Amino acid sequence: MPEPICSPEHDTWEKRFIPAKPKATLRNRLFRVCAYCRVSTDNDAQMSSFELQQAHYRQMADQRPNWSLRHIYADEGISGVSLKNRTAFNDMIAACERGEYDLIVTKSVSRFARNLVDCISLVRRLKNLDPPVGVFFETDNLNTIEESSEFMLTFLASFAQEESVKKREAMIWSLSQRFKDCQLLAPPLLGYDRQRDTAGHYIKHAPLVINEAEANVVRFIFDAYLYGWSQADIAAFLTDIGCRTKTGNTGWSSSSVGYILSNERYCGDILTWKTFTSDLFNHKRKKNRQDVDQYYYRDQHEAIITREKFEMAQALLENRKHSMRGGMPPLHVIDGGIFRGFVPINHHWINDDPGLYYDLSNSVSVPRRETRLLKSSFSLFDLKGYQVVRSQFTQARYEGPAVTIGIDKIIFNLFCVRRFSDVGHIQLLLHPSQRKIAIRPCDKGAVHCIKWRPDGDMPLYAKVLRCQHFGTALFRMMEWDPNYLYKVRGTWVQREHKQIIVYNLEDAVSAVPLSPTSGARLRRAELYAEAWEYSFGDEFYDHIRENGIFYMGQSAAWQADRSSVPAPGVEQYRTPTGCELQALADKLKKRDGGGNAGTG
Repeated sequence: MPEPICSPEHDTWEKRFIPAKPKATLRNRLFRVCAYCRVSTDNDAQMSSFELQQAHYRQMADQRPNWSLRHIYADEGISGVSLKNRTAFNDMIAACERGEYDLIVTKSVSRFARNLVDCISLVRRLKNLDPPVGVFFETDNLNTIEESSEFMLTFLASFAQEESVKKREAMIWSLSQRFKDCQLLAPPLLGYDRQRDTAGHYIKHAPLVINEAEANVVRFIFDAYLYGWSQADIAAFLTDIGCRTKTGNTGWSSSSVGYILSNERYCGDILTWKTFTSDLFNHKRKKNRQDVDQYYYRDQHEAIITREKFEMAQALLENRKHSMRGGMPPLHVIDGGIFRGFVPINHHWINDDPGLYYDLSNSVSVPRRETRLLKSSFSLFDLKGYQVVRSQFTQARYEGPAVTIGIDKIIFNLFCVRRFSDVGHIQLLLHPSQRKIAIRPCDKGAVHCIKWRPDGDMPLYAKVLRCQHFGTALFRMMEWDPNYLYKVRGTWVQREHKQIIVYNLEDAVSAVPLSPTSGARLRRAELYAEAWEYSFGDEFYDHIRENGIFYMGQSAAWQADRSSVPAPGVEQYRTPTGCELQALADKLKKRDGGGNAGTG
């Protein structure tokens, strides 16, 4: 049987008591102290002002002999919810980690941090330093050096965080009501000043007034952009001539130019809540995409830029995002010849609405005259009632001109490329009412010309035009299914040295995707129009009228190369001329040359 550890023979053991070190309190040791104060706005009065807070902490330190106040840190106008932009606060924490302080004194938990996670983690981080650093919250009478402090700190920090949430909700509600009642925020921006009363104070909610010297800079930016300059070009020019921004800087950037070009205030309007703080704790701002209620008010102050010019700039900004270059495209139509009513297409331009193409085409269109045919010129027999069989029914292997149209691309087959093998540029033409597209050779400087062949002796391939937005407009016009491809056989015609290819979109055959098998390429099946089930083709004389260009001789009516003209009666996007832009640039140079003249 083992001997027990405690036995009568060992009742006189020697033992020595070693007491724990006294816990640190605010009275039993010397502390190197720093204080932290913060106000949320510049207008906090009395105890919330910097001066009074600092005086208060100095007086507090004088009343405690074991406090050595080394420094007072202060952040002005910074929210306590996030630590991101609190420069003085972060400097203070870094100094504590370097061992410069033993104690931080601040008014309350809400002054220190309104984010529960930040508050607890910071206090623990400071407490785990060697030597540990405590935080004394004055109004809460809480010292984090003490062991029992964390429960109370968690409660107070949670309360402070919830207080911030409630304040934010109240602020959002207040702003929403103000915007709803047209009490709008009107910060000054280049080209405008805020109104003042006789005492020199800003008038709340008063409309902005134009600063004419700055407004000339704004007008130049819009005109130069619409003329074809890039944002970077404009920024470089303004920097070179020493033109000043609203804040007085002479350095311009593409983003600052883009901000001006996209700001609706320059046409007299105000859009509320363009951005908002999506997260209370990291203060991350997001563009408002109908996440928060907005109001758009028109004509709230005098405009510097006309509404038409502003909308032109927005359209061009959107198109520049898709790698389009140059200024606003002209709105042209062909007013005579076989292509009367056809519209030259800019296949890069962002326009999903087919209505514009109808307007352009109809600006010159006239009621279609009935073509009188001399039937004996085609045959001694009357061919009325006979049909011209569709080539799709008789030619399984077609070797003529054809185009495949998808929602985002148009592909001209190799036959088209070979026929135009010596052509450098072409125009893509559309007649929306006749449901036809066409291509014709053109000079490099023609409106909306498209490069057809690559330079050099490159092999011939099918020509692909990427045209997402024009494709969308075309599919809407034809009421096509965007999931299908549409194949159209064309008519190639040549008169002397002029050649064209025309495609009747109503003869399109849809290519329907089949359900793919595992690992196989996507296959499509051709699907003929339902109306074709009851006929072989068009009635003979209707076919002749529809394809009159094929039988037309060389005459004044041909004019296949007739140039397009600005669409009559259609409001044009008038861009400034080179002379007008140069005059405005010279005016800016004269005023801002050398960078000595500010803009207010």
